[in-house]
Amino acid sequence: YMHALRTKIRVPYEQALEYTRQARNLQLATRHVRATSKFMQLVRRLAVQIPESGGRPDYALAALTLVDIERLVDTSDLCGIDVVDRALATEVTPRRQQTANEANEMLVGGMRRQHQSDVGSGLQILFNLGIISNAVDTRIQASIAALHTIITGRIDPRALHIGVREHNARATAIDGRDMVGIDTILWTRQEDMIDAVLASGLEVRVLERVLQRKRDVLRVDARVDASYLDVVASKLGDRVLALWWTKVVDTIAREIHASCDESSVVRQILTNNYPRLVQLFLPRLEPLLAARLGGVTSVRDLQSSVASVLISDEDTGCAGDVDLAQSPNVRYSDWGMRVLWTRLLSVFEAEYVNKAASRMDDSVSRCFPAPPPAGLVDAQSTWAQRHNTKSDELQAVSTVPNRKLVASVVRSVGTELEMAKSDARLCTMVARAATRAISSFVATTKDRLLSVMDNPRVVDPCAATAHPMTRSVIGLINCVEALRVGISELCQPADQPLTAPAQSVLCTCRDELQTFIDAQSDVLLDAADRAISQALLDVDNSSLWSHAEHALQWLQTQVLEPLDPRRSSRVHTMTDSYLTLFVHTVCVTMPLTETAKLRLASELPQLEFACSQAASTMGVRVTGDAYKSVRQMRPLLFMTSRELAQVLGERSAEWSSVSELDLLNHVVCRVATEEEAACVPHELLGCSRREWLGCVAGSEFVESTDVCRNKEMLHLWDTRNLSASCRAVVCECLKRMLEHKLADDLVALIQAALSMK
Repeated sequence: YMHALRTKIRVPYEQALEYTRQARNLQLATRHVRATSKFMQLVRRLAVQIPESGGRPDYALAALTLVDIERLVDTSDLCGIDVVDRALATEVTPRRQQTANEANEMLVGGMRRQHQSDVGSGLQILFNLGIISNAVDTRIQASIAALHTIITGRIDPRALHIGVREHNARATAIDGRDMVGIDTILWTRQEDMIDAVLASGLEVRVLERVLQRKRDVLRVDARVDASYLDVVASKLGDRVLALWWTKVVDTIAREIHASCDESSVVRQILTNNYPRLVQLFLPRLEPLLAARLGGVTSVRDLQSSVASVLISDEDTGCAGDVDLAQSPNVRYSDWGMRVLWTRLLSVFEAEYVNKAASRMDDSVSRCFPAPPPAGLVDAQSTWAQRHNTKSDELQAVSTVPNRKLVASVVRSVGTELEMAKSDARLCTMVARAATRAISSFVATTKDRLLSVMDNPRVVDPCAATAHPMTRSVIGLINCVEALRVGISELCQPADQPLTAPAQSVLCTCRDELQTFIDAQSDVLLDAADRAISQALLDVDNSSLWSHAEHALQWLQTQVLEPLDPRRSSRVHTMTDSYLTLFVHTVCVTMPLTETAKLRLASELPQLEFACSQAASTMGVRVTGDAYKSVRQMRPLLFMTSRELAQVLGERSAEWSSVSELDLLNHVVCRVATEEEAACVPHELLGCSRREWLGCVAGSEFVESTDVCRNKEMLHLWDTRNLSASCRAVVCECLKRMLEHKLADDLVALIQAALSMK
C-alpha cells in the first residue's frame, strides 16, 4: 500500500520539481544568451563608432555606448563567458581609454585656448562616461598644483635677495640708476604670480561657464533644470571656480605670511604700500572676482551666514557692497573678494590703518609738545625778568601752536586720504582715524582754553589794559578754524572726489569743528556784548559812553581783528543791538538839558563810527533801521516842542526808523525836564526811578519776569505782550502830565504823542 501510494504521489512530485529546475535553468540561459547577444551588438556598434583605422570617430555616442556596456555587464552576470571577456579586453577597454583620453585632451585644449565648443564636447563625453566630477576635480587640482609650483618660494626673502644681487650684477649704468632694491623685485615677482593666477583662473572660469550651460537632454530620467555644474558641485561640495579660488588664495596667503614672518622688511613694504597691494589684485583679477561679470560665486554663499566674513558696517562706516574705484564691478560682498580680504588683505589693512592713524596722531602731537623740564622753565623765567618780559607774554607764545604745524596736520590727513582714495572701505577707515586725530587736537585745544580762561582778566573787556592771553585764546580758535578750512577743502577735492562714506565722515568732523569754533568765539563775543550792553543801559551814568567805547575797542582790536572765523551775522546783530540800546538810552535820559543834548549829540556819531568799524572787520556794513534811527536822533534832540509835535503828528516815512516807544519816552523826558517840579514820571506813577525805567524799557530789553511794581499800574501790564504794556505805562504817564498846568506847546506835544499811531 505504501509503495503504491509513493508511486502515485512522490514520483510525480519529484518529476515536477525537475521540470521546474530545467525551466529555470533554461530561462537563465536564455537571459545570458540575450545579454551576450546585446553585448556583442554594443561591441559592434562601438567598433563602428570608433573604427580602428579610417573614418572619423564619434566619441560622444561612443561614450553612451560604453556606458550601456558597463551597465549591461554590471547588471548581468557575464563573467566567465569567453566571448565577453575577450571583447572587454580587446575591444571595450582600449576604446574606453581612448575616449577618456580624447575627452581630457579636448577639455584641456579648450580651456587653454578659451574655446568653449571644445570644452563642451569634452565635458559631454566625460558626462556620458559618468566620470565628469572626477575629471573636473583632476583639472582643478592640476591647475592648483601648477600655481603652487609657481608661487611657492617665489617671494622668499632669501630668493628676493638673490634676485636683487643677480639683477644689480647685470646693471650697466655707470651712475647705478638701473640698480634696484628688494621692494622692486618683490613687487615684480608678485605681479608675475598674479598674472599666472589670472591666466589659470580664466581657464577655470571658461570651464565653469560651460558646465553651467550644458545639460543632459538624452536621458529620460535626467532633470531638465539640472546643469553639469549642479552635478559637479553636488559631488565636490562647491562650484568649480570657488573651490579653485579658495585654494589659490590660501596658497598665496601662506606664501606671503611666511615671507613676512621671516623678514620684517617684506612686512613693512607690504604694509606701507597696502593700497598698492590691493591694486596688485585689482583690476587685474576683476574678471575672476566680479560676480556680476561671471566671476567667483559659491553655493555656500546662499547656504551659510555671511556675517562672519562680511565687512562690518559698524566698524568701517561703509556698506559691504561699496565698489572699488579701480574696479567698479567688484564689491566687497562678492564671494571672491570676501575670501581674498578675509584670508589675506585684512591683516595688512588693519596694520596700514593703524600706521596711518599713528602718522596723523604724530602730526597732532607736534602741535602740542610736552612741557619743558623744570630747569628750562626756571631759565625761561630768568630770561623774561632780564629782558623785562612779562610771564604772561611768554606763556602766550608757548600756548598757541605754530600755524605751520597745524597746516601739517591737514597735509597729513590729505596725504593719507589720497593714498586710500581708490578703496572706499580703506578711505572711510582712514577718514575715521583722521577724525579721531582731529578730535584729540580739539580736546587739547579745549583744555588749554579752559586753563587760560580760568583767569577772569583774559575775557574782561573793561580791564584797563588787554591781557596778553586774550590773543592766545584767539590764536587757539584760529588754529581750529585752520583745521576746519582744511577739512572742508578735503571734503570736495578738485581732481577726484572722495567716496560718499568718507565724505560723510569728514563733513561730520567739519560740522563739529564749526560748532566748537562758534562756542569758543561766543565766549569772547558774549563777554564783550554784556559789557557794552550794560554800559549803554546805565542811563544814570553820565560817562556811560567811555565804558562802552573801551569795551567796543577791546571787541574790535582784541577779538574781531585777529579772529579768522567769520562771525558776520553775530557781529551784525550785536552792532544793531548797541545802536538800538543807545537810542533807547538817549530817549530816557532825564533831565534832558542843553549840556546833556550836546553830550549825547557828540556820542551818537562816535557810537555810529565805532559800530561801523567793528562790523567792517567782519565784512558787514551797518545800514539797517537801527543805524537810521541813530542818524535821526541827532536832529530830534535839538527840535523845539512845536517842531517835535509837528513831526509826531505827521509821522512821515523819514522818521519811521525811530520806534514809537522811543518817541514817547523822549516826549516824557522832554516834558519832565521843562516841568521838573510837577511832572517827574516815576513820581506821577508812584514808583522809583529804577522801576520806571524797567517798565518803559521795551520788549527788547525787559525779561518776561519784569513787571511793573506799582499796584495802580498792574491793570496796564500784560507779561504776554511787553511792548504793548510798556506803551500803556508811558501813555498813562503822559495823561497824568496833562492833569498839571503846562505850557501850550507842551500840551500840544503830549496830545500829538498820544494821538500817534
